[in-house]
Amino acid sequence: MAIAKLLRAKKAKNDEFYTQYKDVKSECDHYMSHFFNKIIYCNCDTADSAFVRYFSELKAQGLIRDIWFSGGLGGADFRSPESIERLKQADLIITNPPFSLFREFIELLFTNNKQFLILGNRSAIVYKYIFPKIKANELWFGVRRWSGGIDFITENGLRGVPAIWFTNIKHGFVPPNLPFKKSVFMPQYDNANAVNIDKSAYFPPDYTGIVGVPITFLEWYNPEKFELLGRDKEFTTDGDICRINGKPVYIRLFVRRIKDLHKCE
Repeated sequence: MAIAKLLRAKKAKNDEFYTQYKDVKSECDHYMSHFFNKIIYCNCDTADSAFVRYFSELKAQGLIRDIWFSGGLGGADFRSPESIERLKQADLIITNPPFSLFREFIELLFTNNKQFLILGNRSAIVYKYIFPKIKANELWFGVRRWSGGIDFITENGLRGVPAIWFTNIKHGFVPPNLPFKKSVFMPQYDNANAVNIDKSAYFPPDYTGIVGVPITFLEWYNPEKFELLGRDKEFTTDGDICRINGKPVYIRLFVRRIKDLHKCE
C-alpha cells in the first residue's frame, strides 16, 4: 500500500507543469474572434494560473462574457460531476490538462462536443483515440511551431517539454511548405507497400507514391495538400511496426501527396 501511494504521488508530481503567461498569450491572441462574448472554462486551473490571468484581463476589457476555472469549485478535478456540469455550460475549454490524463481529458471534450484549445505532449499524436481525430480533420494543431517545445514552470525552475497546442478551433494559420531536399534515398519497407524517409524535409516534391514519415511531419501537414492514410501498425502487412532489412523503424505515419507541389516556396 505504501509503495502504491508513493507511485501515485510521483505521478501527480510529474503533472505539475505550469504554463507561462507569455506562451498563453502568444497562442491565444490568434483566436480572439472566437472568444468574443463567450464563457471560457479553464477546468484544470486555479486563480493564479496564466490562463486565468489572461482571460480575466479579457473579461475586464469586455471582450469575453466570463472566465470560469476549477479553483472556483474548490479545486475540483476535471472529472468531478461539478466540473463536468460546468464544462457543458461553457462555450470554450482552454487549459493545460495533466499530461498523464490527456487521453481521458480530450475524450471528455469530444464526448460533450466542446470547442477547445489545450496543451499536450507531442507523443499524444499517436494515441489510439487521438490520431483518428487528426486523420479525420476533427483535431489539428495550434499556431505555435513545434521546434524547441515549451518551457513550463516547475518547482525546480523552467523545464522544456516537447508540448504542442491541440485544438478544433479554426485559427486560419496555414502550415508552411516542406523545406524540400533533393536526391534523397527512400528505401522500401519489408512489411509495407511504401518507402521511408527519415526526416520530413526529405519528402521529394515530385513523388506521388505512399511515404512513411516521422510524426514531426504533422507540423507541415495540410489536408489540402496531403492525404493522411494511417500510422504504421494500421498500414503494415503484418500489423507490426515498420521494418527495413529486418530492422525496426520508429513510429511512422503514411501519407500521399494529393496536389502538385512542384513549385515550392
